[in-house]
Amino acid sequence: MNLINRKVLGTVCLVIATFLNPFGFDILVYKLTQLTSDYWSTMYALYASALLFFGFSYTAFKLGKRAIGNIFLTLAMFLNPFGYDLVVYVITMLTHDYWMTMSIMYMLAGMFFGGFLYLSNINPITKLKNKFKNGQNIQ
Repeated sequence: MNLINRKVLGTVCLVIATFLNPFGFDILVYKLTQLTSDYWSTMYALYASALLFFGFSYTAFKLGKRAIGNIFLTLAMFLNPFGYDLVVYVITMLTHDYWMTMSIMYMLAGMFFGGFLYLSNINPITKLKNKFKNGQNIQ
């Protein structure tokens, strides 16, 4: 029985790509670090904010406010730097440049996302051409 196949590897690549993708979070960390003048103070503020929004989402779900709970949960997940903070810190210590670190993070995320597309046999160019050719809306 083969537990690791293309589909499993593709899913692993997608998870890693999502984890490494700093889209939007990089600017937030940069601006907060400028404000606090310390990387770890920024991380503590983000952890506290994420915890607060997780609490808000839990309360909203308990009260039956699913839409609001989903918004709070999304904000909590965006602000949660769990694990990502250590990866960024280590790469920054190696490069001594925040924006070089972010470039590396984007490249790594792109490589793993490309791996997902390859392993899942997805050609995004063909998919887009077919959508436009058939007059379908892109969803």
